[in-house]
Amino acid sequence: MNRVRFPVLLIVLALALIGCNNQPVVIPTVAQLPSITPTFTPTFTLTPSATPTFTPTPTFTRTPSATPTSTPSSTATLTFTPSMTYTPAFTATFTPTMTPTLTLTPTGPVITSFTSDNYQMPGGSVTVLRWQGSGDSALIEQINAQSQITQSWAVAVSGEQAVQIPANQGLAITYRLTIIRNGMPVSQSIAITVTCAIDWFFGNQFAGGVCPANLGAIGQGLYQEFEGGVMIYTPTPSEGYPGNTVYVLIYSGNQWQRYDAVGSAVATGSPPGGRYLPGHATLANIWESALYNGQPVKNLLGYALSASPDTSARTYQVQAGGGVLFFDAPAARIFRLAGQIGGTWTQIR
Repeated sequence: MNRVRFPVLLIVLALALIGCNNQPVVIPTVAQLPSITPTFTPTFTLTPSATPTFTPTPTFTRTPSATPTSTPSSTATLTFTPSMTYTPAFTATFTPTMTPTLTLTPTGPVITSFTSDNYQMPGGSVTVLRWQGSGDSALIEQINAQSQITQSWAVAVSGEQAVQIPANQGLAITYRLTIIRNGMPVSQSIAITVTCAIDWFFGNQFAGGVCPANLGAIGQGLYQEFEGGVMIYTPTPSEGYPGNTVYVLIYSGNQWQRYDAVGSAVATGSPPGGRYLPGHATLANIWESALYNGQPVKNLLGYALSASPDTSARTYQVQAGGGVLFFDAPAARIFRLAGQIGGTWTQIR
């Protein structure tokens, strides 16, 4: 009952008000509420940090964070703020390690180097040998072309030594360095080529690799052949050979003997047919009266093969260092006489 009365009363009241005011009734319009417009504004923050070191130990931290915010107001704003942090971290620990160096100490001798200041030079010249090594003792030996040791020096295991190249031991001289340690030897050799400052009058190829002492001597000579040998006379001195000398070459055993300051004499005897007495008084002097190893020279030589000797000039040349003499003879023959007063002889050409 009361529910019916209340609306009626409102209507009556409203009419009364209209009538009292005599004014038009204004019906209010519905108010327009603001619309909500969402706004999406993402914010992305990346903060990498890398610290590499020698021992890689990566640590990855990934922290995504999204915080949406909705604030109702006359203008709604939606804020999306993702946050991601990437932090790789490398942690290295450097530990220095000592690497030992292996040093070998040889137990035997060692030759590091062995040289000469010159490797080709005339006989009689001087060169310096230089060497380096390690050991207890050292020795240098000089070896001739016939592989014979002709000289040696006790030296330090490192050092130098001046040596004179011999002129009468061939065209190649070898020097051998030997170092000894704990009774063990090691050797190294170098060769020196010997050149002749002067040529032989008969050709260097026939001299057997040796050099002459000088140009030689040329003088009026005598040359006569016998049944058992040869007689050669030269008046000219050279290199320790005095001159005015008769050289007797005996076929038996290829022996020879020198006779100095000879005079003259007359040979005696009765040679058979085709044989003769010495044809010159100088030769006759030695043939008639001289001895060789206690025997008369005339018995060793026998009679001459010609009535007169060859009187052409004779040339002879002494080997450097002495002790060897080279004579020429008719028919381009060359005799080599080893020794100073006597010895052995050979025909080399």
